[in-house]
Amino acid sequence: MEKALARTGAAADDVARLLATGFGGKAVPRADGVVPDTVCIQRAIRKLNPEVRTVINVGGHSFTVFHIDDTGALGESAITDMCTAGMGMFLETISAALEMPLGDMGGEGGLPGKAPFIDNQCPIFAESEAISLINEGYDRRDVFAAVTSSVANKIAGQARRLGVIEQVALVGGVAKNRPVVAIVQRNLGIRFADLDGIDPQIVAAYGAALLAREGCNLDSQTLSSSTAERLRKKGKA
Repeated sequence: MEKALARTGAAADDVARLLATGFGGKAVPRADGVVPDTVCIQRAIRKLNPEVRTVINVGGHSFTVFHIDDTGALGESAITDMCTAGMGMFLETISAALEMPLGDMGGEGGLPGKAPFIDNQCPIFAESEAISLINEGYDRRDVFAAVTSSVANKIAGQARRLGVIEQVALVGGVAKNRPVVAIVQRNLGIRFADLDGIDPQIVAAYGAALLAREGCNLDSQTLSSSTAERLRKKGKA
């Protein structure tokens, strides 16, 4: 918060409203409210590229695919189960186990036929499997390529199950992983939509800022009526 204010030259007292979102949203002490990341991403996408109809959100602790209809409202969505949800954390865990920083992977993976097959999406078991493959003589880059390919295939598969309606946007921290992006695009036969150059990892935060500026809350008409109703029912449950 202090860094963000410093970059804009604003003071803390200049902040009229603050909304939190994401995995740690409830831990933000000064927040006036917490809004689901899907709602925040939807708002951001409407501002950045209103032509987007399918959003793939892959963060450190979440993995969601959802549609935005022609009116800008949220449509159908699909969320992975808990063990496979943390795709970003999964990649970071394997990266640490192989002692290979994520930034070192500049290509799409290892040599054809060289990368072993890894399909275990649980970070704990996949880490053990990756280390075992290294001990068997596989090159670290080939092992990491296999993990990258496994994650990308999982993302593409989930998108297909919900249905891919172009244009398609990929957001979240994993969207900064070039090998994953390249493989998902190839598997789906698409090119991801441009989001005006914004860092894909902060799209949800940007959406929260837009909603905060608009004075939005869960009862506000700023949200689509269907979304607001869904959130109210969730709160009552």
